Amino acid sequence: MNVLIDNFPTKVDLKGNIYEINTDFRVGLNIMMLYEDDSLNVYEKTEIMLELLYKSKIPEELKDIAVEKAMLFLDAGDNKKNETINNEYNIKPKRVYSFTQDAKYIYSAIKKSHGVDLENIKYLHWWKFVYYFFDLDEKSFFSQMIYLRNQKNKGKLTKEEKIVYANLEDILELENNKQYTEEEKEKIDKFMSRLEKSENERTCN
Repeated sequence: MNVLIDNFPTKVDLKGNIYEINTDFRVGLNIMMLYEDDSLNVYEKTEIMLELLYKSKIPEELKDIAVEKAMLFLDAGDNKKNETINNEYNIKPKRVYSFTQDAKYIYSAIKKSHGVDLENIKYLHWWKFVYYFFDLDEKSFFSQMIYLRNQKNKGKLTKEEKIVYANLEDILELENNKQYTEEEKEKIDKFMSRLEKSENERTCN
């Protein structure tokens, strides 16, 4: 599709079955933060991702294609698989940003770069958010954070940059500290309860 002339997608085709998806940027961010949470394994993350993204339950026989289409959607239609999710199955590269830890800096960068105040937006399609996110002003503090993290990962920090990095180390060093909303916690707790019940039933049989 061409985003200049076509509407942003709100549905996906899973082997001839049309499923509506939750396209608001907050849902996409919740999924991105979900994959930053090391307390959940790949299977748990994938199952919760499907529950968050799709408006109706996905049958078992369609889950593989549903995950594939979900990754494509989350990567805004790029044929390259979404880095955050895809690398749960492969080797993780060193991350240079976190939607959890860097939230306030991302918010500020989007407002500075595009004049968009995310707090006041009732709905924003995930793809629009992605396009904003990957076209941020190089002078924004968040962009400078990304630069310094990249330089450190490559071992190319200059003497001056090392001083700056050391002074900002408390915010530049990435951690996994996802904080869920009460609604997210409830969804995760329900899923984990069903998972535990299913495991118990298999054990008994």
